[in-house]
Amino acid sequence: MKKSPRAKSKQHLSPRFRFEPGSYGGVGSFMSSIANLKQIAPNKWDYHFVLVKPDVQYRQEDTAVSEAERDLDMAFRLKQQSGSDHVVAEYLRAQGYVSVTNFNIVKGPKSNRQ
Repeated sequence: MKKSPRAKSKQHLSPRFRFEPGSYGGVGSFMSSIANLKQIAPNKWDYHFVLVKPDVQYRQEDTAVSEAERDLDMAFRLKQQSGSDHVVAEYLRAQGYVSVTNFNIVKGPKSNRQ
């Protein structure tokens, strides 16, 4: 899984968790992904789980990341409307995201994009 260079500005936070859009896969075959990080100490986060949307693959990494950002934004808009955390999981599942085990996080090169 590649962490989006834009993820820092697009994080969705809750008291002990945060979500970051990204991509999963490799050259020419990128899938949208969403990482869930759990706070383990002040200003210290650990990867809790990763969701991937395996049914759609993109040639360009930015396209996969953009879709993950849109899906995550919509999930949290729905959460605001309903007041329920469960709506986030339900929406992402309905969009085709599944949990991945044994994932590997690769930090992308620094970018000028924020």
